[in-house]
Amino acid sequence: MNFNPVLSWVVSVLMALTLTGFTCRRKPAAGEERITPAAAPLAMEVLKKRLQDRQLTQVRTLTAHARLYVEGEDVAADASANFIWVRDSALWVNVKKFGMEVSRALITPDSFFLLNRIDKTVLMASRQDFQQRYQLPEGLPILQHLLLAEAWLPENVAFQADIKDSLHRLSGTDGRFLMDYRIEEGTFWLRQGTFLQPAEGQWLSQTCARFQKLPRSGAHFPYFRRIELYSPESGYFRADIDFTQIEVNIDKPFRFDIPDHYQRLP
Repeated sequence: MNFNPVLSWVVSVLMALTLTGFTCRRKPAAGEERITPAAAPLAMEVLKKRLQDRQLTQVRTLTAHARLYVEGEDVAADASANFIWVRDSALWVNVKKFGMEVSRALITPDSFFLLNRIDKTVLMASRQDFQQRYQLPEGLPILQHLLLAEAWLPENVAFQADIKDSLHRLSGTDGRFLMDYRIEEGTFWLRQGTFLQPAEGQWLSQTCARFQKLPRSGAHFPYFRRIELYSPESGYFRADIDFTQIEVNIDKPFRFDIPDHYQRLP
């Protein structure tokens, strides 16, 4: 399986930039932040409760603009993107370069759609095909956790807690996926979440920075993300996402029309 094109809530963004192949030299840095180190180990139940308490349950919708930079084996590109997310319903993304839309994606609980404006193609997949093709443990639910910087905590996973690299760590496995979360002392912000598939030699990691309060909400949200992934087939891939102009709990319309002349990919 090709692990490279889609593995995160920016799944469509990474694929679109890889396909269009725009190149540039800009490399934004994540920046240095002062992170409070873990003082003493905490029980697994305490860390799980802290992570659950920090979930953004009061956020029903989120609209955002973002600056993107992606880098991989065959691509180095920057672009801009717009996101519209509706809880448990839809994640809509469009990607622009030089002011022109190059791709548009829509992910729902049942389906995945991706328009490539450059090649005039459309990819459509059911939830089951989407998860199998891109080796995701879930479809829209796992992407929501990544978007909101929340820990995915399946009930069938036996987690354990310790300290690693000066941060609290909560880790566990369901037999196929291994989850590793790094949590800051005091704030209990999720600073890093990593998913590994040891049998396939694949992994994905999201690092979070620049936590700020969301508008119309007292909750904190990381405005900077660095998503890194690796697979033996595709090598190393990185995406830096710098969010701006975020709005929450304001309904925004979005469209996803498929032109008749677009070629449908298998």
